Amino acid sequence: MIAAIDRFLAQAQRTPDALAVRDESGAALTYGALARRATRLAAGLQARLGTSETRIVALAAKNHGEHLVAMLGIFLSGHSWLPLNPRSARALNDTVVATLKPGLVLRDTACADCVSETRDSVAFSASAAGCLDALGIDADGWRRPALAPDHVMSIKLTGGTTGTPKAVAQTQSMIATVIDDLTQVFAIGPDSVNLAVAPLSHGAFHLLFPVLAQGGRHEVLASADPDTVLDTMEARAVTHTFMPPTLITKLVSSGKATPDRFPALRELIYSAAPMAPAQIEKAQAAFGPRIAVMYGQVEAPVAVSAMNADTLSSSGKLESVGQPCPSSEVRIDAGPGEDGEILVRGPLVAQSYLTGEEFPATEGWLHTGDLGRIDAAGFLYIRGRAREMIITGGFNVYPGEVERALLSVDGVEEACVFGVADDYWGERIEAAIVHSGAVSEDDLGQAVRDAIGAVAAPKTYHVLEALPRNAVGKVVRREVAAALS
Repeated sequence: MIAAIDRFLAQAQRTPDALAVRDESGAALTYGALARRATRLAAGLQARLGTSETRIVALAAKNHGEHLVAMLGIFLSGHSWLPLNPRSARALNDTVVATLKPGLVLRDTACADCVSETRDSVAFSASAAGCLDALGIDADGWRRPALAPDHVMSIKLTGGTTGTPKAVAQTQSMIATVIDDLTQVFAIGPDSVNLAVAPLSHGAFHLLFPVLAQGGRHEVLASADPDTVLDTMEARAVTHTFMPPTLITKLVSSGKATPDRFPALRELIYSAAPMAPAQIEKAQAAFGPRIAVMYGQVEAPVAVSAMNADTLSSSGKLESVGQPCPSSEVRIDAGPGEDGEILVRGPLVAQSYLTGEEFPATEGWLHTGDLGRIDAAGFLYIRGRAREMIITGGFNVYPGEVERALLSVDGVEEACVFGVADDYWGERIEAAIVHSGAVSEDDLGQAVRDAIGAVAAPKTYHVLEALPRNAVGKVVRREVAAALS
């Protein structure tokens, strides 16, 4: 195993003058400058927190170049990175801090309200060049930490379907696996230009090291404004980017995305939520055949399965989340040809929750809680979460399939389907939707009837301005149901 930080430092030695990162303000750092600043910060963190044991360093920051300096400094120090969601309420982040007890909390002044100030917190600003240097000492004081494969590199929160975040210990081996697999599947190389527009604290992190290890460049945006995103993709010749389906839908709906604007684009990767085939087709019309997919969960991050844009376009398997990545074994806990729980095994899989919950693995196989199937060609399809299946009128209905049908209707941007106790149906299907323009209930119902059948058509629709999300940005069905029922 080659540790992530060693890959970055080796690249910084090979190409010190190459541009590594540039953010929305225009601030830029070469590989050499990024390595020097991150190493100085790492030396300061080692002096402050020691090196005899691994401590937790929490980081609450918006997307900008200083965020990368802080993140890399934590990794280089040998301590564990705990990203705090800058969009979460202060009470939620304070609970995380109180539970995991980080030795230090780095707070971006642009989102300082998202976590309380304590004696163990330090504020920094993206607008003040070198502000993190105040924490650092001479880089000669840095000592490379001993990084065993099971060393905890990052601590990520997962809400699952319970709404209660659990802390997953992501190891050096897990992140090295992500780097290797994503680099291979998405052909990341020295000419790659990644647009980090999703939060660096979450989805955008996973392309950080694959690109840095190859000598590519990160363009970092704090804003997800459609015009800003599209203009940056065009002007900076972006080749790779990860976006959640909601952002892709907004870009398509703007009417300003056309394939001729993005000749450099190779992989526009979606994950974190399903996309209906109709949505993918609209995205392909807007960006060209450049839509790709990856699937994972915090316990096995992003590289359980994947499909690059060429394969997705040529195969026509728009409902699939791809084939297992090179380092992962995937099987279905069911008989041949049947739907069952998706199980995954390999170096990508975590081993424990730091918050004490029982880890859902048996003999190395992670029980994902997702239901799916694998076709004869080895492509994986997800039906939905096992615990979210609705039994209505004696029939099993998967909310995810109903949502995909609803998302195929023009104007529907988001959908959340849930069951409500009902004396006649057992569970009555209802749906919360976010839409732009005119959308009729007749059109919604017809889309579901055509795709699945009449039994799956929601009996009630709730139109919202936005779907509520939990501390880690997930829509929790039971909370939506409780709020609307």
